[in-house]
Order: sequence, then structure tokens, then C-alpha cells
Amino acid sequence: MARVTVGQAIVDVLRGEGVDHVYGLPGGHVLSIYDALYGEPSIRHVLVRHEQVAASMAAAHAQLTGEPGICLVTAGPGATNLLTAVAEAFVGCLPMVILAGRGSTATAQRGASQEVATDQIFAPVTKWAVRVDRPDLAVDVLRQAFVKARSGRPGPVLVDLPRDILDSEVEPGAYLPVGPPSKPAGDAGEVVAAAQALARARRPLIIAGGGAVAAGAAPVVRALAERLVAPVLTSLAGRGSIPDDHPLSAGGLGAHRTRLSKRLLGEADVILGLGTRFEEMETNWTPSAVPAPEATYIQVDIAPEEIGRSVPAQLGIMGDIAVVGEQILRALDSALPAAPADPAAHARTQEIAAEVAALEAEAAELAERPGKLMHPLRPLRAVAAALPRDATIAIDVGCLAQHMAGAMPYVKRYEPRTTIVPSSFYGMGFAAAALPAARLVRPDRPAVCFVGDGSFQMVMTVLPVAAEHRLGVTWCVLNDGALGSIRDIQQYRFGDRILATDFTVQPDLALLAQACGCQGRRVSDPADVEDAIAEALAANERGVPVVLDFAVARERLLGTLEHYSFYPAELVRGAG
Repeated sequence: MARVTVGQAIVDVLRGEGVDHVYGLPGGHVLSIYDALYGEPSIRHVLVRHEQVAASMAAAHAQLTGEPGICLVTAGPGATNLLTAVAEAFVGCLPMVILAGRGSTATAQRGASQEVATDQIFAPVTKWAVRVDRPDLAVDVLRQAFVKARSGRPGPVLVDLPRDILDSEVEPGAYLPVGPPSKPAGDAGEVVAAAQALARARRPLIIAGGGAVAAGAAPVVRALAERLVAPVLTSLAGRGSIPDDHPLSAGGLGAHRTRLSKRLLGEADVILGLGTRFEEMETNWTPSAVPAPEATYIQVDIAPEEIGRSVPAQLGIMGDIAVVGEQILRALDSALPAAPADPAAHARTQEIAAEVAALEAEAAELAERPGKLMHPLRPLRAVAAALPRDATIAIDVGCLAQHMAGAMPYVKRYEPRTTIVPSSFYGMGFAAAALPAARLVRPDRPAVCFVGDGSFQMVMTVLPVAAEHRLGVTWCVLNDGALGSIRDIQQYRFGDRILATDFTVQPDLALLAQACGCQGRRVSDPADVEDAIAEALAANERGVPVVLDFAVARERLLGTLEHYSFYPAELVRGAG
């Protein structure tokens, strides 16, 4: 059998692993891989204009499918331009395989063009960063990259590929794809102890995080909630692990909490965390300051290092969230024999439903409030009303008011893997840059991003990418002419001393969109909101991407400064 280049062998591995999209930007160091992709019709290459967009789209690919997103970039700046979005994927536990070019081995350590220790740069933000220095190892290393990206706590892996290694020839061979990752069960004794604690609870609470979504545990989360009549709070990454219209769905926590979720958290006597890390911005908890300090905290996670990392857990169970959840359900048959006949009829459930309805009514009133500029809730609610339940929604950092916090309580999610959100790394522009991937992996579903004007201006190179590939997505820019989240802090924490957070010059985003091959519209009259949204979604169905530039008032969506909890409360004027 004829020998093949290492570049061809790598593409053969990608095909064997079922890869259907590669996000990248070519350069001289990786042309051997690009040449092999030329003859591989099963893999679509998505040409970006900046490598940060490639990594963001690959991360979104992973967030929406659970499968590793693939980046392909050249040496030096081609690789380092990925770094911020790769860090986002690392913190967010999103599987990714990065194929990065490098100078030839013959010129290593000699100051060659674009020579940089890429593997060392990426080591802190990847599960594995490895340089391949022998042609015969390339396939084995890449296979291991897929194993590591998918298994345990998923995450990104970088494979550093010198140009002469890629151009070398190797013997082709049969490739054995990586199978699905293992799903370890929890310790039987710990599971029984958890079930007994939950059975004794008078006010149990479930918190579902990104680990629940990654494990496909949504049915288990719902079953546990109904079995225990326990309300469910979700982290940003855990959205969709229970439908938001389920009577036991009680909202978010941390920065995107509501008064209902805050109250439930404070009064809980047993808290079951499923794949959630209780990290600072998600919860504002520290080991010395947690809500309901007398409560029993049960933490289930596939990564043992996460258990008790942020908040001491009286009971930690290491294992796959879905498997351990099923174990707890079975153990409850003995610990709690009497299952509720109808969880929806339970007094606690009805109380939650009444409070959710009250919050919805307040949001509707705010959205319709008259004023010179529309309240940002106006377009948020209008878009949500126009989308089907299975639409993909992306929420960016700084989305007008308190990071994603302002938007998330008002954007309902009904299924897992229908949301693109940053991790607690909170990179501005991540979700906006990632959005077009939604139409690649789910071409039959609408996809919309809510993004502030500050974040959007960081990643506007994504516009021609969407236009070129005819990816019908809509960016809803909530434009208040400022870095709104930070301006709020300057106003309320630093005595109204505003510096470097107002934009005195801004591009015309509608015209910019048109110049990039997209459709663009400025919307300043609240009466035009529904028409603009309908027009955008119709254009999307024709493969036309759209930017809707909403002129909105500088309003905090949550109507409170509680989300600025990383500042001492006594220093935040007006916090409620």
C-alpha cells in the first residue's frame, strides 16, 4: 500500500472519529493537512477571518453536540490567537482538539520564523498540550488527544505539529476510533447516605450544572426533582437540564439569580449539586460564607478534584452524573417509599409557580415601560416569543447589564444543548463569535445571540464568516453606547466617576453588517421590534445572517446591584 503524508494520516483520523467540521485559517506550516482535506468530502472546513473565531465556534460545536470541536491553525500567531477562546473551553469543560502548526524540527531553538513554544503556552489551559516529533507517533498521539478531550472532565487538547513531520510519509493503517467515555458509578455507601439525607429533608433543593448536561442527565434531574418535590436551580451551563416551564424549575443562581432562587437557596436544608462546581461568580459562595450554612451539601461530579473545591461538601460522590442520579433514584425507593402522587399539586410546587408568575408579570411590565429609549427587556422578550422551543440562544458577556445575568432569567430554555454561554472565564465576545456554529450543527433550528455593543465590537470579524457560509443567524445587539456592566460598577461602587466605559465613537453596526454581506437594521422605536425580528428570522431561513442593532436604555435588567457581589456589600450603594 502506498505511503501517505502525516497530513493525510491526520485527516484519516478525523474521518475515523466522525469529525464533520473543522474550524480554521490556513498557513504555510499546516498546508499538508489542508491538502489532505481538499480530497475529503465528508469534512467541511469553515474558513474564519481570525483564529479566535475558530476556537469560539469549535467550543460552541462542543457545547451543542458534546463532541470535540476541531481547530486547525498555523504556527506562531495562528496558534496564539486561539488562546482566549481555548481558555474559555478549558474552564467550561468543553472538548476540543487543536491541530496547530509549528516550525520544522531542524530549525527548533534557532529563532526560526514564527517559532514559539506553543505546547508550553497552552499547557495551563488544556488537558494536554503535546508536541509530535516523530512521524510514526502522529496517529497515536492524535488518538490519545480524542481520548483525553472526551473523557472524565472534558476539555481542550493541543497537538503541536512541526511542518517537516506533517510532510513526512508513513505507512497507512487501520484506525480504531475512540469509543464513548466511561461512565463510572458512585460508591454504593455514599449513594445510600445521599438518598437518606434527601429523604429526611423538609426543603430539598437541586442545583444542576454543566456536568448534568454533559452527562445527558436531564431525564434524571427531572425524575429526582419530581420524586423529592425539590425545586431545581441551574447554572449557566446547566440551562435546559430541566425545562424552564416545568413547575419545579425555579431559575438560576449566583449572578443570574432572582429573588425566588435566592430565597430557595437560603432556606434549603439539603442541597444536591449535580455537576456544578459552586464557583465564585455562579454562586458567590466561599468556604466561609455559604447560604444556608446549616444545610447538608451533597456534591456529585465526575472530576474528584472538583468535590469540595469551592464549598465544603458534607457528602461528595465521584461519578457520572446520569449514572449516580439513577443510583440515588433507586436508593430512594427504600429511603422514601411514598412517592408524591402529583408533584405539580404539591403546596411547595404551587408556591414556586406563583412566584415565577409574579416575576414574569414584573418583567412584562418593565418591557412595555414607555420612555425615550426602550428597556432592554423589550427585544429580549420579543425574540424569545418569536422563537420555537428548540431554538439555539447565545448569551454573551456584558449583555447589557450584569454579564449574562441580566438576560438569563428572562430567556427560557427547554432542552439541554440549546444554549451557547461563556464559562466562568467570561471572555467578552465569545458567544457572539461562536454563534454561526449553531447553524452548522443544527441547520434546521433558528439561532440568535444577545450581545452588548462592547462585546460585539471585539469579534466583528465573525460577520463575513457567517455570510460566506450562508449561516442564517441573528445577532441582537443591545446597544447602550457603553461597557454597561463596568459602567454600572463605576456609577454605584465608585461614586459616579465614569472613565473609559462610554463609547464616544461607534461604528454604524447595521451598515457594517451590510458591508460584510449580512443584513443589518437599526431599531430605536419599540413599535418596530416585532417587525424587525420577524424580518430577521425570515432572512435567516434564506441563509442570510442579520445584525439587529437595538438602541436601548442604560437599565440593569435585574433592577438591583446584588450581582456585583464580588464587592463588599457595604461598598455598593443602592444594593438591595
